[in-house]
Amino acid sequence: MLRRMKKTSLILSLVFALLISLLTTASAPAHLPEVRAIWVTRFDYKKPADVEAIVANCARSGFTDIFFQIRGNGTVFYPSRVEPWAHELTSDNASTTGRNPGWDPLQIAADSAKKHGIRLHAYMNVLPGWRGIQDAPRSAGQNWTAHPEWFMVDSLGQRMRPTSGWYSFLNPALPEVRQHLTAIAAELAKYDIAGVHLDYIRFPYDYKDVAPQLYPRASSADLARRSDFSYDRFSMEQVRKNYGGNWGAFRRDSVSQVVADLRKTVKAARGPQCTISSSVLADFDRGYTAGFQDSRRWAKEQMVDWLVPMNYNPQLFDERLGKIRKSLGRGATASQLVVGIDCKASPAEIRREIEAVRNAGCHGYALFAYSYLFEEHRPTAKAKALLGSR
Repeated sequence: MLRRMKKTSLILSLVFALLISLLTTASAPAHLPEVRAIWVTRFDYKKPADVEAIVANCARSGFTDIFFQIRGNGTVFYPSRVEPWAHELTSDNASTTGRNPGWDPLQIAADSAKKHGIRLHAYMNVLPGWRGIQDAPRSAGQNWTAHPEWFMVDSLGQRMRPTSGWYSFLNPALPEVRQHLTAIAAELAKYDIAGVHLDYIRFPYDYKDVAPQLYPRASSADLARRSDFSYDRFSMEQVRKNYGGNWGAFRRDSVSQVVADLRKTVKAARGPQCTISSSVLADFDRGYTAGFQDSRRWAKEQMVDWLVPMNYNPQLFDERLGKIRKSLGRGATASQLVVGIDCKASPAEIRREIEAVRNAGCHGYALFAYSYLFEEHRPTAKAKALLGSR
């Protein structure tokens, strides 16, 4: 038994050593250390030992940064006075939303990161407000039941509805929503973290893909109207008064204002060294016109320290990377561009994309996600294949 345990330990040590070699070879110029980040989603942990194992694995594997998810859909994975506890820590359904699991995932992650010398970023889905067909108990005070007026409204005047696997979004134009999100950022800033990572900070341009689940008999034109947001009274009045009917400009400004508010709150509390990063669409033009996500502006005005485009299509990877690099310019590419790479791809493709990012002079890369490389906190077959051919 002891011999078997020693053998397993040796194998794990070799795998970690190989992964470190993969992650550190041909790194960024010495004056700007390469960012080697990894996303850890809220589905990757259930108990304190999971969090400790995750941080230890990421640190031993040569990653420099962890995007550790602590907010998914208007529920959180730390004790909050603003939003209720996520049910995922206490059951498999929404009925336990708000129930305290008796431990603080973010605190354990922050403490473990400090111990292992890796930077931890609190990663939050910003605008998703609820997901699923089951409501949380009203006593939990979750936004879907407590503040239905905060959610986006479609062009037919109805509140955006979630599906079993998709979110209903909060309306970034509403002052009450911005205040609410800022209060969450203030709570996160009380932890000893290296940064805050923002995801789903855009309009839900892709809702049309799930709308037929909710409206199975609707025509294509009706589905398009059901997927166009947010036509609430406040937003329509703002567009009429201050934007001359320009819905695109209004939506982009609304999203950008949330980014600016969150940055200001976090930086004021933790100082300028605390990194604000954001996942963004890899196609900046589509992000601008469909998701109302003005990534170029966020980089130019330094609303975010790192842009993390989710460049997840291998067939378009090089083309999109080239366009992003050209759009940002050499300086911002080197200092702000951390390219998202999807580990759903083959090991050979992942290696190729990492080298492409390095050759492009980017600040670094982020791998999505931990679950592709570790299962029950042990290296997966993909991780071993990724490393074994080196």
